[in-house]
Amino acid sequence: MKNLSLKAKLWLVLAVMWLGLLLLAGWSALNTRDTMMKEREAGLKNVVETAAGIVKGYADDVAASRLSLADAQSQALQRISSMRYAQDNYVFVFDSRPVVLMHPTSKDIVNKNVGERKDTDGKLYYVEMVKLGKQQQQGIVHYMGRLPGTADTRAEKISQVNYFAPWDWFLVSGVFVNDVQAAFYDNLLKQLLIMFVIGATVSATMLLIIRSVTRSLGGEPSYAAAIAARIAGGELDLAVLVDGKDKSSLLHAMRQMQLQLAAAITEIREGTHNIGASIKEISAGNSDLSARTEQQAASLQQTAASMEQLTATVRQNADNARQAGQLAQSASSIAAKGGEVVGQVVHTMQGITDSSRRIADIIGVIDGIAFQTNILALNAAVEAARAGEQGRGFAVVAAEVRSLAQRSAQAAKEIKELIGDSVDKVDGGSELVARAGQTMDEIVQAVKRVTDIMAEVTVASEEQSSGIEQVNQAVTQMDQVTQQNAALVEQVAAAAGSLEGQALRLQDAVSVFRMAEQPRSSAPPALAKRAEPLPSARPAPARRASPPVLKTVAAGKTRTGAGKLAAGKAQPTSWKAPAVKLAASNADDWETF
Repeated sequence: MKNLSLKAKLWLVLAVMWLGLLLLAGWSALNTRDTMMKEREAGLKNVVETAAGIVKGYADDVAASRLSLADAQSQALQRISSMRYAQDNYVFVFDSRPVVLMHPTSKDIVNKNVGERKDTDGKLYYVEMVKLGKQQQQGIVHYMGRLPGTADTRAEKISQVNYFAPWDWFLVSGVFVNDVQAAFYDNLLKQLLIMFVIGATVSATMLLIIRSVTRSLGGEPSYAAAIAARIAGGELDLAVLVDGKDKSSLLHAMRQMQLQLAAAITEIREGTHNIGASIKEISAGNSDLSARTEQQAASLQQTAASMEQLTATVRQNADNARQAGQLAQSASSIAAKGGEVVGQVVHTMQGITDSSRRIADIIGVIDGIAFQTNILALNAAVEAARAGEQGRGFAVVAAEVRSLAQRSAQAAKEIKELIGDSVDKVDGGSELVARAGQTMDEIVQAVKRVTDIMAEVTVASEEQSSGIEQVNQAVTQMDQVTQQNAALVEQVAAAAGSLEGQALRLQDAVSVFRMAEQPRSSAPPALAKRAEPLPSARPAPARRASPPVLKTVAAGKTRTGAGKLAAGKAQPTSWKAPAVKLAASNADDWETF
């Protein structure tokens, strides 16, 4: 099959189709004949089983003593002899001797032994019927019989045999099947005619297809496959044999493809050479720009670090001013509390002065009472002297009372002097305490003024810190943008390096094609080395700013805001992903380029 041409294969398909059509026609005719034979056999079986049912009914009457055996057999034979189907077909009966007991059309063989009768093939068909009936109770016997209305014309006949054992009867009915054979040949002829028409139509279609396929290919498929393999191998200078009038075949298209590929490869070679030169210039410019951008980024990093140090110093001053303000507020609170305590002391001293004065008054009353008691004691002594001897005891008591009154007066005088001195001292202390209270009020007012001044210093320091932080944010944003620009420049350089490698691989790939003006050459030995990515083809990650000396929470917020600003302003970031993917792809297939 592999050595056959396309036309031979198509003609072989056509021959197989004709063979299949003939086999299909024969199978259809045979299937139709088998169906007709089965229908005939089924019809015979139904008729004979009907007759067997009649015989069984009479046998049941004999068993039930409704009829005698002879009457039952006679009536059964009469009913069976009257049975007709398909015009002149009938059922006859014989026993196992075999002697014909009833035959509706051949009266001459009734009560005669027919065991020796043969068909044209020498077959004892009555003996075969007896043997089949006794072995299987029923079945079909095939033999050659004489056609009715003819003298010696024989035809195939089939007979259905049913054996009724109680009476030793064989119920038989047969039909000729010569019409089935005629129908078979007639159907076979019709099938062959139909298949011939179909085959002729298909053959004509196949001829058109063969012609169309041949024209579409322009030659044998093996030749087209060889041409395609040689073109795939890089032979673009081979000659493709095509008919001069052919403008639409596969070979013509392959010839056009060869010419187009040759032109495309030539342009690719020239383009890769130009691309390589341009890429080198781009790489040199990117290297210079990258160095300058890195210097600017370093300067901005130093500026950002200095600004953050200044921010930290100002913030520390603000914190110190805030702490001083807090201490001043604390001192003001303490002074206010001291003023309140002094006021309470003044009030207490006034109460002591009032109490001392009341005590002095009470002492004056006691002094008056002692004076009056002394006078009363004198009067009592005078009266006791007058009484003489009877008043001597009373005079002693009066003397003691007078002595006590004098001592009370002396004590009251001393207490009064002490109370007076205490009142004078309390008055002096009250005056001093009042002056101390005034001084404490002045201290509280001075501390409040100091607190206000420290608050103003704190606010000014915070505003100064906020301004410096804004400047720091701007510098940080500039630093980040510069770093992003540096990263983008490096990515462009990496992409240029990768593109240069791809261009070299493309040159190596197209070098396998042999042009009409160039001898075929294999890929250069340096292909594997060139296919490796250049050192600059790997994009360096963006360098982040070094952390400043003093870094605060506000500085962290500043970097977050700067990142948002840089993300919003740095438009070249949109092509960052493709550039990195191109540089890092490291693929060996130049078609990716």
